[in-house]
Amino acid sequence: MARNVRTYDHFCMLARALELVGDRWSLLVIRDLLSGAKRFTDLHDRLGGITPKTLTVRLRELEDAGVLTADRQPGRREVWYRLTPSGAELAPALDALSWWGQRHAARPPRPGERLHAEHLLRAITLAIEHTEQDPSPACWELHLDGGGIYRVACDGARWSLTSLDDPAAPPSDRSPDLILRADAAAFPPFMLDPSRAAELGVELDGDPEALDRFTRLVGAFGQSIQQQDDTTDPQIEPNGLT
Repeated sequence: MARNVRTYDHFCMLARALELVGDRWSLLVIRDLLSGAKRFTDLHDRLGGITPKTLTVRLRELEDAGVLTADRQPGRREVWYRLTPSGAELAPALDALSWWGQRHAARPPRPGERLHAEHLLRAITLAIEHTEQDPSPACWELHLDGGGIYRVACDGARWSLTSLDDPAAPPSDRSPDLILRADAAAFPPFMLDPSRAAELGVELDGDPEALDRFTRLVGAFGQSIQQQDDTTDPQIEPNGLT
């Protein structure tokens, strides 16, 4: 009998989990659905390097595993993919892996390396929650031309990232303390160095206290990344970023 190469043949719950979500790209698909539902084109944009065929296979496999669901409505061409409750339960595991990466594998972006604004936002949100000890309520809206709309919020205990492009995104219980508007390509270099706001054409609207808090929290992340040892130039520019 031919052995299923996707089966570890271990009576181990970690092995069982990896048999369902451990294939190349699978966890990154789940990562990109944690902030809200996405269309195929949204996922393909974020998963730089994946082929449409591979993405189609991974979406089908994760749907079969009960990790995500495809919202197909009669008369609508767009299909929205979103996590099921069991898929959403993977958030702490992915956040733990990401936080481990920030502490043990971080480095500045390399020239030409794909960097999506949402991935940077997730890393920053996670870093704020783990290092800044600043759980006061907050609501930031970030409008990225060509890159979507996001909400970064703190409910007084936890920080979260939500894509407001998701038709089913939950409403906020408070008005935005700060609204940021920027070109999607200019956003990553700004978040790594908020002092470049004017140079990069980033607009910030909020009261002075909210602006100071935002700059302090985001700036701490940028400084930590720039301090990592790397042989490449840590300064990144908007051109070529996704």
